[in-house]
Amino acid sequence: MKMNILFLPKLFPSADIIGGPILIYHRIKNLSSMGHKITLIAPVYTGADRKDKSLEPYCEKIIRIDSARERPHDETEALYKRLNRPKSFLTGDGAYDEKIEAALKLTLKEKHFDAVIAEYSMMGQYIEEANRSIIPADTMAVISVHECYTKALELRAAKGEDVSEETIKELFNYEFKMYDVADRILTLTREDGDILISYAPGLKNKIKVVPHGVDTAFYTPPRKKSWGRNTKNILYLGNFQHYPNVDAVKNFINHCWDRIRQEVPDARFYAIGFNPPQELLDLRSENITVREGGDDENVRRFYWNSDVFVAPIELGTGFRGKLLEAMACGVPVVATRRATFGINPVNGEDMFVTDDYVAFSKYVIMLLKDVEPRKKISANALALAEKFDHKYAAEKLEQVLKATK
Repeated sequence: MKMNILFLPKLFPSADIIGGPILIYHRIKNLSSMGHKITLIAPVYTGADRKDKSLEPYCEKIIRIDSARERPHDETEALYKRLNRPKSFLTGDGAYDEKIEAALKLTLKEKHFDAVIAEYSMMGQYIEEANRSIIPADTMAVISVHECYTKALELRAAKGEDVSEETIKELFNYEFKMYDVADRILTLTREDGDILISYAPGLKNKIKVVPHGVDTAFYTPPRKKSWGRNTKNILYLGNFQHYPNVDAVKNFINHCWDRIRQEVPDARFYAIGFNPPQELLDLRSENITVREGGDDENVRRFYWNSDVFVAPIELGTGFRGKLLEAMACGVPVVATRRATFGINPVNGEDMFVTDDYVAFSKYVIMLLKDVEPRKKISANALALAEKFDHKYAAEKLEQVLKATK
């Protein structure tokens, strides 16, 4: 049975982008290749969003909604009073937009869909708003949870950020109100599903794990990999508009960098990604590079030119696709446990995993100094990454969407 599927992401999915939107791009591409018909309603924020054509071969219809990332304080306050939902849903990426809501209503009137998928919980607000007054009873309403917002905010508060209990409670009440309305909730990892169930046990039967993936045809080791090259390059890559990526870079520099430089004076650290904030740019030095990532081709070359990929992630939940990209390119990884959610690596075989930064630094130093463990971890990581090709994730998503509600 071929399905009509409507996607509603918070960022415009593109082939040339770092972070979560690449997952959505591959979901759409692979579902389309399997014969399903895809409609996309998405906010556009930049000229690149408006011009991008990478999804056109895979969608029957693409509806681009001109949106603004930030809205004035007074406008946010007025919406807050009218809509009675957290302010974090009213400004920033994927913020509430009446034009998106109107496009959703019109599209659902014009055509019947087997499933509506809100990608990122932020877009679940349209599922909650529409409920069954707009979405037909025989259309599966799906919220794809890339991270639990309540848990993410609690982690930030635990790390010292000024977040009130009232703010967390307000977010929890609305976030889980959305999930109650949905027919299915997708998580990227089993751990994320367990987090949601810990807050709301009644969601257990709605939750299905559909993992992240990697394009193993594109992210490959270089054709001629020189294990004897005398470089000591360490890489972190991420979308720096997502604060856990900023925090990860700071963790590495604050807790690991001095130890590593003492043992490997010629080590170089590259923090690459979309829109690095000033607090990261201020950390640049002769041996620390912070810069924009560019397109996929440039990102792949950063992996190829790296000796170790580090993921000292303490905040956020969800699946870190960048680990799969690094592994598929044959780059050894050193990561915290939170960074490995959904991958389930064998410590010391597929990568090195620790939450202790002294041990974290020692693993990086060992990999920079000794080519043999680099070769071993690279080969094992490559084999594990192959199991996460995007096509397998799309097949799992298809199974979930075809199941009866």
